[in-house]
Amino acid sequence: MAVLYFYWNRHEPLDRYAIFATIFMMVFLISLLFLEPSLPSHQRIGTLFIVLPLVSYGAILFPEMNPNMPVQGTKGFGWLGLVVTVIILVGFKVF
Repeated sequence: MAVLYFYWNRHEPLDRYAIFATIFMMVFLISLLFLEPSLPSHQRIGTLFIVLPLVSYGAILFPEMNPNMPVQGTKGFGWLGLVVTVIILVGFKVF
């Protein structure tokens, strides 16, 4: 998804939020890889930790895809989804 974003926007200045979101997503995926054995083995849990972050990341990178909301609102909900997913992941690890 990041490759697609940076390819489509190669002639535009770099968006610092897109770079930060990409780094955040990479750290999340690496930590998910290491913490996966400690997660409950349920199909919905796996879906939560894969689909929600990808949709949220897509909302940050491509907010224009949601014509019903302003760009900042779409990006805000994207960040909210990423942060909530991280909080849930940490909650499963700690508790």
